[in-house]
Order: sequence, then structure tokens, then C-alpha cells
Amino acid sequence: MRGLSGLSVQQQLMAGAAAAVMMVSASPAMAQTRTFNVPAQSASRSIPIFAKQAGVQIIASGSTVQSKRTNQVRGNFSVEEALRRLLEGTGLVASRVGSNGIITIQAAPMGEAIAGGAAANSEGAEIVVTGTRVEGGETASPTTVLRTDQIRMAGQTNAGEAMRALPQNFSGGQNPGVTAGAIGITNQNLNSGSSPNLRGLGADATLTLLNGHRLSFGSFVQAVDVSAIPLAAIDRIEVVPDGASAVYGSDAVAGVVNVILKQNYNGLSLLTNVGGATDGGDFKQQYSAVAGRTWSTGGIMAAFSHDENSAIFSNQREFTKYMPAGNTLYPKINQNSLVVSGRQNISSSIEAYLDATYNVRTAFSSQATSSGYVYTNTPTTRDFSVSPSVRLSLGSKWDLRVSGTYARSKTEYDQTTFYNGAASARTRGCYCNVLGGVEAYASGPLATINGNTLDLVAGGGYRYNHYETVRYTTSATDNDGSISSFYAFSEISVPFVKPGQGSPLLEKLIVNAALRYERYPQIASVAVPKIGMIYGISPSVEIKATWGKSFKAPMLYYKFADRLAYLYPVSYFGGEQRFNNGSILLVDVGGNTNLKPEKATSWSTTLSVHPVSIPRLNLQATYFHVNYKDRIVQPVPGAASSSVLSGSSPYDSFITYDPSQSVVDEILAGADNTYNYGGTGAENNIVAILNNRYVNAARQNIHGIDISMNYRFLLDSSSILINSNGSWLWSNQKISESLPVTPLAGTIFNPPRFKARASLGWANDALSLMTYVNHMSGLEDNRSTPSVRIDSQTTFDASIRYNTQNHDGPLQNVSIIVSAQNIFNKRPPYAKPTSGQSYYVNYDSTNYSSIGRFVSVTISKDW
Repeated sequence: MRGLSGLSVQQQLMAGAAAAVMMVSASPAMAQTRTFNVPAQSASRSIPIFAKQAGVQIIASGSTVQSKRTNQVRGNFSVEEALRRLLEGTGLVASRVGSNGIITIQAAPMGEAIAGGAAANSEGAEIVVTGTRVEGGETASPTTVLRTDQIRMAGQTNAGEAMRALPQNFSGGQNPGVTAGAIGITNQNLNSGSSPNLRGLGADATLTLLNGHRLSFGSFVQAVDVSAIPLAAIDRIEVVPDGASAVYGSDAVAGVVNVILKQNYNGLSLLTNVGGATDGGDFKQQYSAVAGRTWSTGGIMAAFSHDENSAIFSNQREFTKYMPAGNTLYPKINQNSLVVSGRQNISSSIEAYLDATYNVRTAFSSQATSSGYVYTNTPTTRDFSVSPSVRLSLGSKWDLRVSGTYARSKTEYDQTTFYNGAASARTRGCYCNVLGGVEAYASGPLATINGNTLDLVAGGGYRYNHYETVRYTTSATDNDGSISSFYAFSEISVPFVKPGQGSPLLEKLIVNAALRYERYPQIASVAVPKIGMIYGISPSVEIKATWGKSFKAPMLYYKFADRLAYLYPVSYFGGEQRFNNGSILLVDVGGNTNLKPEKATSWSTTLSVHPVSIPRLNLQATYFHVNYKDRIVQPVPGAASSSVLSGSSPYDSFITYDPSQSVVDEILAGADNTYNYGGTGAENNIVAILNNRYVNAARQNIHGIDISMNYRFLLDSSSILINSNGSWLWSNQKISESLPVTPLAGTIFNPPRFKARASLGWANDALSLMTYVNHMSGLEDNRSTPSVRIDSQTTFDASIRYNTQNHDGPLQNVSIIVSAQNIFNKRPPYAKPTSGQSYYVNYDSTNYSSIGRFVSVTISKDW
């Protein structure tokens, strides 16, 4: 095969012929389906092999493809689709020259990487599609991709900040900046970690993965800390806000967040970021390094990051100066994190992989009251994970993958009480979590349909989670327990029609199906299916649809927390008019070993438009619906318990009146601790029992619309970049038939009804300018009657980046980013402090930030 110059592709690569950029519409040869078998290897080897199998001519510069590694392409694809898979994530782009089918390949411009078109510095990464295990398959679930270049350009320094800016994610739960007074047991800043919380269903209902592997839960909230993974190591974050338990198992009710590391990285990069809030506090420093090397049979990448920031105290913000001195609005954090990832071909049919992480973080926060008490918390968190895996080629295009994971998370809390400046009490202990598991699955072609390969995945595994809370001061274990599961799964992808095979109004038709069975000994067995369809009406329009069931195993804390019994006079609960003096209410609270998995049914429909006539424009709209039942809750919240014996309480179904002595004795005998506030002989005068242990009781209904638009408009030597992403959300909860439906979305300490982020920018190879707008709709403060409206908020960000990649000498490949977030220094909208207490903040800390205007500078150098 010969190119324009008459040289073979291999000769052209070695000669370093110049290449152009941009893919244009495919010729008939490009649309024709062919069989490809190109292994993952150096670009200088793979491109000639690909060109021969595709029957096309390719021109590329040797200097462009030097040290690049392309992906494996195996199966029946159009030439256009196969080329996309070959170059995905390599930082290379392809284009056709004229109408003769000749293709050129060159490096992607910087502006494309910022727009999300290329994965910079991750040459030859294996194509990972979150939401399916079929290699290189397509998923019908909507997917958002956050790339490292985009995150850096926005002035964000870790994955937690990037997730909190995402409209489909709720920043409540376990996140820094969530302060005391935020209602909800999971809305606590326990260790200053950052946990994804899609749709506000809880961090425990969002499955967070690293390169497809599970990580250990953190603290007691059954959530994974994504900020423990250094941004320097991350290639991209794929977010699938759609139920995925049929593919990944427990916890994927709201969706999946998959952090994908740089693979086959060549070179060294050093980075420094310094910034601070202009009103004071949160002075932030980040120093990171990533280094990697590839060779013909493997490669290794290692990244390290040191991150620290100062605290924000209430007296540093005008709107919180009413609070007693010593209250923190944002914690002080000091963190060191390390990631190592590598692969090695052991033989022609065996390839080994390893991902390992380590993180240690210390934090400080405090709460001060007007009575002279100050409560400080200085937790230290240590996390690590090791995930080895092996891929074996079985022949006939079948592979077997065997993997294992062992991970631990240890949050050691250190809580000290000060009174008038002197320490009066100290409590130390540990929230300790362990994860272990092994998994194996085979994948490969099962048959052909219309000349297309039908791919099958089948496998199974074992997973173990252990949790305990220990108080060092008493050497007592408060909570201790584990959950194990055995599981089997299968997935199939049926490509009935691929591009180039169809007819008018039938450009593509792919159906995916998955089924998973999990058995939790002594808890339950669960089987969940999922079906997805991708229907291409034309090359410009696709309709995607999914339907499936998901589940979540009980949170370990809910299952194994201490069971406590309280004896109170009935007058404490509004029962003084109904019962005699001396009557006692027995309150039964705490963990429940009889809890069952939570279950959900979800479906989504997506319209995707990417007009052939307007290249680089992508529009997407998704309607989603989740019916979530058997949610685990403590039935009677604290404030409602004060009137449960009044006779008019809607919580009457959780009261047992005139209990038998055997029932009373059983509760008292089963309690880990009993607290008697009813006086001598109280246990003999019990007239009612409040059953307030965690139970599978609540039902939630969640639905909404996501919209997004991405467009890159080409100028002579630059690009205009436009991006927008918005989400409307409606959700409510019903705990029992006797209780009314309670709205969630749009109310305080829950996700807003509408959240959006948009950007507009300009970029060429050296300079980029970006502006961002963030909007969050108002909330209803329904803690009182009538409810009070909390204002909406709109903020603006801006960044400028200069890159010296075209310079020579020591300044080559230096990048400087100057960013400003919340340019106009908007304060969080006012909300009355919880219970009117002066030591609680006057805003919803789960939705709004106290940081204000934040300015930073990032300098990096690549070799």
C-alpha cells in the first residue's frame, strides 16, 4: 500500500511526513464494515497494520506518533469506528485528505483536549466504557466524561471539587464544608473526604470505582472518598447517572462514578497550584508529580500529590460573624496521596495489571458555643488499596480476566471538648473498614448477526466488607460486623445493525442485556436485570433507552450499630394527657441485623443529536425515573418524637401500646446499653414502646431531565468552545402509609430542583480563555410552618491558560493557568440556623459554599 509520497505507511512513519488534522465525513470505503484484529502496541507498529486491514492509505509523522501507544481493535467495525477506537485516548486525531480516502494522523490541538475531545497524556489506554463490561461496547445509559484538562482549566484541584460542580451530583453527604446543623445522619463532614452523591440519593447509593475496581468505604457512611486519588494520576472520570447493579452489583442505584487512571504514560510532569479565598482562609497549596514509562511489553505510571489548605473560620465571613469565635466553616486539610498503576505482558497470551493507592489525610474542624464550650475534631485518615488482575487470551478471540482487590480505610477521630479554654474531655477512636474480593469473567464473540459480532460476558465472584467502630479510651467496640456476597453475572451485546448496514431511518440498532444474581448469606438473595437499546435513526440522531433493577445491601452502620434502650416519662413525648403519672415510654433505637437490601427500578430515555452537517456539535437530553423502595430509615426523626404519644401523631404505626412483659424483656435483654431516665422501677411501668430502630420502610420516587450541549467551532487557527450541562430533579419520600409524602428535591439539605453549569471559551495551541456560569435554583426551608423560601444563586468563574509547547529550550511544555471562582464573591443565600442556635451556620452547607471568591495559579512542566 502506498501513500501520497509513494512510500509505504511504515516508511512514511519513519520519514516523519507532515500530517493534517480533523476527521471529515466518511467515504463509502470508510462506512464499509471490515474485520479488524489490531493488538494494543506502539503507534508506529499498529498504524501500518490497521491501514492494511482497513484498505486505506495513512500518512503520519514519525515525531507525532513517537512514544504513542494505540488501543486494541478487534471485531467487525466500519473503518471510521475502528479508527476512533484505535486512537481513543491517545492524544492523536485523524482526518481525510480530499475525496481519495487518504487519512492523516497528528496530535490533537490543546483546545480539543480542554473541550473534552482528547485525553491528554494517556496514550494507548485500554478503552474502558463505564456501564458495560463488553470490551469497547456501547452503553445506552447517559454518560458524562470529566477530563483532567477540563478539571484543571476550571481551577479545580481534585476529583471531589469536580464532582461537586456536576449538576447531576449533590454536594451534601460526606464532603468538606458540610457543617454541623445539616439535617440527616449522612450529612456530616467526618473525615474531610469527598464522596459522589448522584441525584442526592446518598453516597451509599452511588458506586465509586477506580479503573473498574471497588474501593473501601470510608468512615461510617458507606461512601468512597474520590479526593484520595491524586488528580495527577487521573485521565478522566466517567459518570453514569443510571442504575447499574446488573453490571456492577450493590450500591449502583443512582449510578456509577468510575475514576480512570492514566495508562501507558510516557514522561514526567511536575505541577504546583497555589490559591486562596480573597475574604481570608482556605489558602491552598498543591504539589504533584506524575511519571511513567512504557516499553514494548508493558508500562508503569506513578503519581504523588501533596495537598493542604487552611481552615475558614466564622469570623472571616461577614455573614457568619454572629457565631461564637472558634467555629470553622471549612476544615483545615493536609493530605498526601500516591497511586501506582502498571501492566506487563508475561507472554503472548497473558497480560498482568496492578493498581495500588495510598492516602493519608489529617484535618481540623471545631464548633464553639456561646456557653464557653468548644468541640474540636482532628481526624487522621489512612486509606490503601491493591488491585491485581490478569488477562488471559483463550483463543478464538475469547479472554479470561481474573482480578482481586484488598482495601482498607481507617479514620481515627480525635474529639476534644474545651471549656473556657481548658480541655475537659477527650474521645478517640476509629471508623475502620475493610474490603476484599475476587472476581473472574470470560468475554468474547458468541455468534454473528448480519455480519456483526455478538459479544458475551459471563463470570462471578466473592466480596467481603467489614466495619467496626472502636473507642480507644474504653477499648470498646461500639459496632462490629461484616457482610459477604457471592455473585454471578452475564452480559450480552447484540448489534443488529451497524453504521453502513442499515436503511433509511435505521442507521444503527444495538441491544444490550445484563443479569446479575447475588447471595448474601443470612440476609437475602437478589437477582437484577437491565436492558438497553441504541437506535440510530440517522448518522445524526440516536435514541437510547434503558430499563433495569438495582439494589443496595444494608449500610453496615445501620445493620451493626449498637442497639440502645431508653426509658422516659411519657410526658417527654406528649403523652401526659393519655397516661397516668409514672407511665414510661420504652424507646428502642439502633442497629437492626434483620435489615434487607434496598431495591429500585429505573428507566431512562435519551435523545442524542450530533449533526453530520455541523461537526463537533453534540446535543443530548435524558428523561430518567427511579422508583426506590425499602429504603432504610430511622422511622421517627428527632423533632417528631416529641409528640408521638399525643394521640394525633402520624407515627402511631411505630408505637406498640400496652406491650406484653415478654416483649419488654426481649428489648431490654437485647440492648447493648440501657439508659433509665424514668426513675426507680421504670421498667415495670412501661405503657408503650417506640420502635425506632433502622427499618426497611421508606419509598422514594425520583425523576427528572438532564440536558447537555457541547460544541467546538473551528476558526482559522483556533477554536470557540461551548459547553452546558443542566439537571431538573423531582423527588419525594413516603415512610409509611400513615404518613404524607414528603418532598425532597428543592428543600433545604436536599438537592435543588434545578442545577446547571455552562462554559464559553476560546483556545488555540498556546492560549485558552474560559468563562463559566453556575446556577442553582432556590430551596424551600420546610423546617417550620409556613415554609420559607431560600434564594437561588448564580456565580461566575474564569480561567486563562498559556502553554509553551511550541517553544524551545527549558520553557518548552510549560503551562500556566490563572483561575478565579465566584468572581463576584456571592455569599450563600440566607437560611435560618438549625434550631435557631448561634453555633450553626445561616445557610444550607450541603448546597452552598462559604469559600466565596477564590483565586489560584497553576504552573506545570512536562518532559
